[in-house]
Amino acid sequence: MEKKRIVVKIGSSSLTDSNGKLSISKLREHVEALARLKNQGHEVILISSGAVAAGFKSIGYLSRPDAVVDKQSAAAVGQGLLLQAYGDECKKHGIIAAQLLLTKDLYKNANDTISNLLERDVMPIINENDSVAVKELTFGDNDMLSALVSKLVHADFLMILTDINGIYSGNPNTDPTAKKYTFLTEVHEEMENAASSEGSSNVGTGGMKSKVVAAKTALASDVQVFIGSGEGSDKLVDIFEGKGDGTYIGKLVESKVLVNA
Repeated sequence: MEKKRIVVKIGSSSLTDSNGKLSISKLREHVEALARLKNQGHEVILISSGAVAAGFKSIGYLSRPDAVVDKQSAAAVGQGLLLQAYGDECKKHGIIAAQLLLTKDLYKNANDTISNLLERDVMPIINENDSVAVKELTFGDNDMLSALVSKLVHADFLMILTDINGIYSGNPNTDPTAKKYTFLTEVHEEMENAASSEGSSNVGTGGMKSKVVAAKTALASDVQVFIGSGEGSDKLVDIFEGKGDGTYIGKLVESKVLVNA
């Protein structure tokens, strides 16, 4: 099997429980899936949200805070807890994990570090440096960060995991006639305009609109994109093999990621 460079983005909604707190059982499942992808010989880069979710309880908040400074404080505590959780689970699979916290003005400087880590079979875990980033220097959300990192490292495939199983012609939560797109060669302007900026949870910063915009950014660099959901330790391998529950976007129809197209 040909080795591919794959970026996997996991959002807060895919890492938290019903109270908005970091779910170790969900994180454990994600790591199992990442390990299976790596065991196939692929280079894997993880973009992970979840720092605020991991930290807010520890510093006395009863629920996820809304004020910027409160979220930054929660992220400052939570980022270490998040990486520790990832490190503990990765160790069970013989994976060494490395943390990179990026800001928009400095992320391009990370290319050499990421490449070196991949050469040494280390899995980079990347998040925005939420504790210190100011509005003018933020990526907006980790969807865009994942697209920009995919472009930076010349990735073959970007997998954006979310709690909605793909892109629809309307909001499937409110429109029963909304049609799901399974395979797309490009992101149309109408699709971008129709995508909702609201997610189905209150713990993330994006929503489907940010994912569609991120997909458009990645496609401009010929990165294959998947947006959707999945369960179990085989979910990422299934996505790679074209069997994921979501929307595939791109022109690489000859690639194995679209084997079932």
